[in-house]
Amino acid sequence: MDLKLNLFVVKGLPVSLNEKIVVAGAGMTGLMCALKLTEKISGNRIVIFDKSPVSGGMYNSVTGADGSLFDHGMHVIYESCNPEVDELYLTVMPSSDWNILEGNRKDIAGCYFRGKLQDYSHYVDLQSFSTEQKSRFLGDFFLNLSADARGPSPSATEFLEKQFGQLIVEELHKPLLKSLYSVEPEKLDVFAIKTTALDRVVAFDAPMMADLMKCDLIRARLAYPDQLNLPPYRKNTQRALYPKKFGMRHFIDRLQKVLISRGVTILTSTSAADIRTNQGQIKEIDLMGADMSQKTVSVEKLIWTGGWPALASALKVGIADIPFQRGMKIIYVNIMLSQPPLMGELYYCYCYDAGFASFRVTNYGSYCPDASTPGAFPVCVELWPSRLGLSAESISDKECERLAVSELNKMGIIDDSHQVTSVIVGSRGSEFPLPSIENRVGLNEVKARVNALNYSNIIVAGIMAEDGLFFIPDILNDAIPKILSADFSEENQ
Repeated sequence: MDLKLNLFVVKGLPVSLNEKIVVAGAGMTGLMCALKLTEKISGNRIVIFDKSPVSGGMYNSVTGADGSLFDHGMHVIYESCNPEVDELYLTVMPSSDWNILEGNRKDIAGCYFRGKLQDYSHYVDLQSFSTEQKSRFLGDFFLNLSADARGPSPSATEFLEKQFGQLIVEELHKPLLKSLYSVEPEKLDVFAIKTTALDRVVAFDAPMMADLMKCDLIRARLAYPDQLNLPPYRKNTQRALYPKKFGMRHFIDRLQKVLISRGVTILTSTSAADIRTNQGQIKEIDLMGADMSQKTVSVEKLIWTGGWPALASALKVGIADIPFQRGMKIIYVNIMLSQPPLMGELYYCYCYDAGFASFRVTNYGSYCPDASTPGAFPVCVELWPSRLGLSAESISDKECERLAVSELNKMGIIDDSHQVTSVIVGSRGSEFPLPSIENRVGLNEVKARVNALNYSNIIVAGIMAEDGLFFIPDILNDAIPKILSADFSEENQ
């Protein structure tokens, strides 16, 4: 289906690009780093480029031919609890333009597990098992409670066994992980637990957990079974932000306008054709536009947000001998329903059961009231076709639609009273990185080879710039201090 992407972009290459701070990547990380930089230096010294035709990355939105607007699944902005980062959001848009989600309403998430949609917690619930099975699980759990889960764990399964004991992991987590990632669970890195919220389980009712949560060892392993009434145990005041006007692109558009007003150059549909170095520094980058026009940029500093493998390739570092396992291709199926989905107050839910292609279902209207209008309620189904042994490249849009609607019915999110009024099948280019041990080892080797070059004017930020970085709050808490501590002297300007 034809898609219209956000077209607020800067066309063409500027006339003069002498001695610039060059930001590679115009996703959320690159844009926010550039915004922070404009508090230190003139924006005229900053150039951002991205091979995509739009900026914002997965935080942008798409619009269908019928005018319907959707995000790429669930994308709210979680604060980092670092004022140097969080105040930037309010610099771009005032509080009055945000839906501000706080306390227990910051993140209302569920999961589909063992044939039931859990609207009270996104952690898997041991209470869904028989009394005999649950007794076995908890007996093994408490025998294992003294294990130190804080130490290094080479694999996801070893971490989980420290958390819960061997029995729960064998009978619950291993089948679940195999269903999600289609590889043997023992081959998954501990990072797999972080990306899919499997570090706790629900085991007891609310009154019992209210007492048990007083023990740090238990609170780190067992989840409270009623997220909207969770006692005040949080250690921070993190909030979630989403524009009042539906579509994360409204924030991205405002962010671009602020950057441009401060003199920053943003180049989309632009890639690095060549990078030249001298005496331990990046000296020049040849940028190539979509029309094949080129401009050489003299580089003061390079802020790279495109990932270590792409940086290695740009610097002509040999990495062909390093094996990498491809991740799961994601297809975003955006569906307009005639009435609200049967998800209660959930913003989203994971699908953990085998036999489904769905990974996550997002109910946009639950965290952004403006998303829904009478007779039009948007949801997004994130399909991982590989879960069913299907190829994301070969499955048709019609099959994606059929699969998504069928699975919404199976999960009880829609029923016969719901009408599907429109469907937009989004980009197939996204890939959820496979959190395998092999990929972690390979990525660390790529980092080592790039770092061995000792280029003094590169700052690397973004996903996996450092071990374990995946979510935006963590990424920006890593990136912004790097920006603030760097020397951006104007002596050569």
